[in-house]
Amino acid sequence: MKKSVFKVALPALLLLLACLLPFLNKAYTIDDPWFLLEAKQIVKTPLQPMAFSVCWMGNETCVAKASSLGPGSLQALMGYLLVPVVTIVGSPEWMAHLIQIILAGLAVLATVSLALRLGFTRFEACMSGLMLVAIPPFLSMASTAMPDTAACAFVVIGIERLLAWKSERRWTSAIASGVALGIAPTARFHVALMLPIAALWLFSESNVKNSFEELRSDLRRWTPIAIGFGLLVLIVLVTRDRGPVTEHTNALLGLTLHVILRNALSFAGYFAFPLPLAAVWLSSRYRMKSILVLPAIVAIPIYFYLAGRPEPMPYWMIAGYVYGFIAIVLLTFDSLRRPAWPGLLLNLWLLIPLCIVIYIHLPVKYMDPVLPAAVLIVIRTISTFTLTRQHVAYAATIAACTAVSVILLRADAECADFSRRAAAEMIAPRVAAGKKVWYGGQWGFYWYAAKAGALLSQPKHPGPLPGDLLAIGMTEGGGATLTRFPNRKLVDSRRYRPADGYTVGGRAGLYQNLWGTTLWRPNGNQTFDYEIWQVE
Repeated sequence: MKKSVFKVALPALLLLLACLLPFLNKAYTIDDPWFLLEAKQIVKTPLQPMAFSVCWMGNETCVAKASSLGPGSLQALMGYLLVPVVTIVGSPEWMAHLIQIILAGLAVLATVSLALRLGFTRFEACMSGLMLVAIPPFLSMASTAMPDTAACAFVVIGIERLLAWKSERRWTSAIASGVALGIAPTARFHVALMLPIAALWLFSESNVKNSFEELRSDLRRWTPIAIGFGLLVLIVLVTRDRGPVTEHTNALLGLTLHVILRNALSFAGYFAFPLPLAAVWLSSRYRMKSILVLPAIVAIPIYFYLAGRPEPMPYWMIAGYVYGFIAIVLLTFDSLRRPAWPGLLLNLWLLIPLCIVIYIHLPVKYMDPVLPAAVLIVIRTISTFTLTRQHVAYAATIAACTAVSVILLRADAECADFSRRAAAEMIAPRVAAGKKVWYGGQWGFYWYAAKAGALLSQPKHPGPLPGDLLAIGMTEGGGATLTRFPNRKLVDSRRYRPADGYTVGGRAGLYQNLWGTTLWRPNGNQTFDYEIWQVE
């Protein structure tokens, strides 16, 4: 079975390597430093991964413990996975990306194996692996040091091993499933909802009531779920903060109608783009003219309503939101009205990110753990097409999604490299010359400025003193640090403009739906500015 799965998954694994190996030395970006700092802290205190101090949020929000700015140990897994990176001199980027490639490969293998267990043909299982790799944001997140790929891998491994336990009753499968499902929420906390959904997979699709009676009389069937819940609780208890909590995280909750609505619209829109679920599913209903025409008509008044806003949303984007919303609603309704057990459970899996609508943002990276479910639903839908339409749908979907993913990879690698270049060109030579350099900002610049020898400037802490240098990244929120030192003189600066487009800044929203409505923008007026000032 293992060799068979590998053969079926081989085209997807080759596509994965072809797309990611050219970016093996990609610079750390956005939240990568956060998880690298976790890894450094784990080396010092293995059971206190979030005990490091950090200044983040782009406004000099400095906390004594990083757990104050997040869900505590429910985001510590990536820190443990990155320990090999920070224990090597220089914390090389290639090693972090190699770890991600391995995790992405495991996700592909588990998705292909899951497809085969659900009765898909070998060809359809092969297509599921290729689609998983091709569809954004899978490759984009696998080119970072963030935990979204790990969350995806552990979730799909947990479900695949659960089905293996259900059919074969091997204890190794039960343990593997429970461990994977228990660990997954420590990568991204919202996938904790996968545990109750996984419990439903133990029921029989033919008769849930009788299946419940069987499960009650055979408690061993619940072993993977019990292991998962137990392990998750144990991890939270063992790695929780033991000191007093002095900071609060209320700012991380949206809890306003505007934020919740924006996140809900983004969630629906992702099913239209970059996920091809809406296009494929609605194309299977092409005879229902109203489903295809009505959303386009509904989008017209919304477009004119938003036309007067400072940043109007293009009509095609609004139509995409409407199509995505209609597709996911009708897909959910269809699975409830004609319940086929695997389809219903895949649909529930697909809806997990909805719980994040109360968070400050809902970026597309939070969709990574549900990509296997989306892919399998797309494959099931395409299987209803005629043979010719199937081949066209597979080829068009994989080709188009791969092209978009490569565009995102190229642009993101370029944008990420700016902070590394600025630190190497402006900070490292001055530190080597004996100058005392401080820095302010977040994201990649936070990591590379410190690596170049600069010291972190914090509110209510001494430094920089008159005569010292202050390096800041404007895109990374360094302007907040700059305002604390009105008496200063500009010493050096760098201004970069991406040639391959924007994934950060320029109203591009690959990492945050706060910034813009598209994952990538080909051009824009924003530059990535880095400056060094002498404090007077």
